[in-house]
Amino acid sequence: MKTLFFQNIIAPYKTLLFNALARKDGGSFLVVYLAETAGNREWKIDKEEIEFPYEVISEGREEDAGRWKSVSKAWNLLERHTPEVVVVGGYNYAAFWVAHAWAKIRKRKSLIIVESHYLDRTRRSIRERLKRAFVSRFDAALVDGTRHRDYAVSLGMPPERVFIKFGTGPIDVGMYDREVARIRPGKAAHCRSLGIPPKNFLYVGRFSVEKNLMALLRAFGRLRKDGFREWGLIMVGDGPQRRDIERFVREGGLEGVFLPGFKQRREVPLYYALSDVFILPSLSEPWGLVVVEAMASGLPVLVSDRCGCFPDAVREGVNGFSFDPNRDRSLSEKMKDIAMGRHDLAGMGARSREMAAAFTPEKAAEVYARAVEFALKGDPCMSH
Repeated sequence: MKTLFFQNIIAPYKTLLFNALARKDGGSFLVVYLAETAGNREWKIDKEEIEFPYEVISEGREEDAGRWKSVSKAWNLLERHTPEVVVVGGYNYAAFWVAHAWAKIRKRKSLIIVESHYLDRTRRSIRERLKRAFVSRFDAALVDGTRHRDYAVSLGMPPERVFIKFGTGPIDVGMYDREVARIRPGKAAHCRSLGIPPKNFLYVGRFSVEKNLMALLRAFGRLRKDGFREWGLIMVGDGPQRRDIERFVREGGLEGVFLPGFKQRREVPLYYALSDVFILPSLSEPWGLVVVEAMASGLPVLVSDRCGCFPDAVREGVNGFSFDPNRDRSLSEKMKDIAMGRHDLAGMGARSREMAAAFTPEKAAEVYARAVEFALKGDPCMSH
């Protein structure tokens, strides 16, 4: 076996990636999942969609899996398959550290996937030193985007060994494009049937503190007070802040907010089709996959400048705008400019759709394959 990938859980967007990789190289790899899912993930796992060889160390949630069970099983899997290349999905799991140790002991190549950037959370010097000692010993790194590349380099990975895969995972660009094109002609009727305004801002994601949703609600509230009542706000998702959000809307008498709950991947295109602008207001966001989904759906995007995808997915004034998530007025001003008709939303949405072509499973699979080949054929890693 050529390559063994370690991932923490089965994720739909990573399934798209590995399916594309299997089509590209015939499936000469194995994906090992530490667990099936996680407690904070509500997506449906459809194993029938998996087109590549895989094994799951622990059935159920990762929170219920024993750490040492994962470590011992990971080692046994490596001994059984003896891959030429080991790829670990980060540095947050003991099994990933053990997999890297196995590669060093057996003199095999190793790659690390870095899906964090310096701004996505508070950095502590002791942890950063440990990560640097770990990351710098790999033969190459696969990273989400420009900010993630810079972070990997700061952790000791030489720039020439860093491969940008553009995203935590790819998306099915064609599916969003087709479904939105099918639904959008009936947008007005759909909005009437759901009792929502004819124009809408949209958020898709978890309802949690780091997503900064109270700031989004405050900004939307200002817009309504300024008289722009033809605009609504659709918030698709669920999470620990849901009750706080419902209370804020109810007690503040904030009209025009629609909360349809969590939706599976195949259900989400409906809400992209009913919306006019997508907003991701996060204070902390490693990447922001939903931004690319919105782009594939032909929407302009307003993205917090703390989001990992911002430098790679947003071109100021072309397909959207960035804003400072720590300043409510920064988002309010952008939303008001849009509501006042100061921007060509159709043109910006068209540019978003064009730019989304860079985030397909096939493009990501090409980068993964290139990184693996580099590790196999390049100079041995000098950081020992």
